[in-house]
Amino acid sequence: MLEYFRKRMEERGEAVIVYLGGSITEGQGVEDKRLCWQGLLQSELEETYPECVFSAYNAGIGGTDSRFGAFRMERDVLCRRPDLLLIEFAVNDYGRPTWDIRESLEGILIRLWREIPECDVVFVLTATGKMAEENQDRLPESVRIHMEVAGQYGIPWVNVGRKLFSEVKEGTALEELLPDGVHPNRKGYRIYFEGVWKFLRDGLEGRNSGEGQAEEQSSQAGIVRKGGKQPGESLEETGSTPEENTGKEGKHTGERPEKELRMEIRKKEGKYAACGMIPASRARLQGFVTEHIAMCGRYGSYVSSNRPGDFLEFVFQGDKVGLFYMISCDGGRMEWSLDGGSFEEISAWDAYARSFDRGSARILAENLEPGKHRLCIRVAAGRDAESKGNFVRISDFLV
Repeated sequence: MLEYFRKRMEERGEAVIVYLGGSITEGQGVEDKRLCWQGLLQSELEETYPECVFSAYNAGIGGTDSRFGAFRMERDVLCRRPDLLLIEFAVNDYGRPTWDIRESLEGILIRLWREIPECDVVFVLTATGKMAEENQDRLPESVRIHMEVAGQYGIPWVNVGRKLFSEVKEGTALEELLPDGVHPNRKGYRIYFEGVWKFLRDGLEGRNSGEGQAEEQSSQAGIVRKGGKQPGESLEETGSTPEENTGKEGKHTGERPEKELRMEIRKKEGKYAACGMIPASRARLQGFVTEHIAMCGRYGSYVSSNRPGDFLEFVFQGDKVGLFYMISCDGGRMEWSLDGGSFEEISAWDAYARSFDRGSARILAENLEPGKHRLCIRVAAGRDAESKGNFVRISDFLV
């Protein structure tokens, strides 16, 4: 467990970590991102192992799920050549179709292990007030799917959401940890950090061997293989190490080596195994202009227009297409048409835009016939009543 990451630390004296997730990874809820779970973890690694240089990249984008994570693998993960990838999408995957969660997580792993087969991976499982309320002591569906995928491919996971809500059960008010029911404050993030840090530290120091595991450790973090916990079991029994996991019939189920499991997924051709992002500036622009600044702090440029009737045309090869665009206080509406079909409308404004602008990912069409397709987008005349403008800003196409 974490053998490659540990080896890089010991042999090279340096290691690269990428944190891939949503707003909880990005650090929403605290004014200083060094106080979120990944910032605290980074500081602790540097303090505990001063002989090693840790290069870290926070690839958390609020409001995005593992599907968008698969699209941005090249842009945010592979180009960094990580030695360790921590994935946090259980919250934003909640409510998505289970088959699509599985496909998008596999897409992330396929892309990663095809290019960097040695890279270690850890799933970080968080939770929200809604998830806890709707599931009580049972596993939320998105958490269950993350665990199943982890078990299928020998990936360790850390259920820090269970740890946080155990504090709530013991009498701590939810608002003292998750003020808005989703994003932790300093106290909540520290709980998340402590769960991940305990797991990583034990792994790096060789204590995740299954020998002498504390009850708390085995209930919060570990590897689940086929034959382990079944779907729907209590949040209080979320996993074990390979040596402990003998399955319901007592048969050892962790016998398949990690390399074999990774080879297995590298051969798959999943729905999100070859997806990516193409800059919107490559489209044919009519009225739209290219802004050579990052949209919401992400990536290199974007295209924009606030004049109704301005349009762009994007020709692509693929079976799906989507957008990474800005939702803003002055966001208007855009109309889109595929292959000469009727126009449909999307708003670039919502209620959250009253407080802040943000990037948003949306799939427009999928399961398309093989071959060339043409996407047209134009600025609509109408806008939401509270919006301050008609702006349409697009950073990338998802194909």
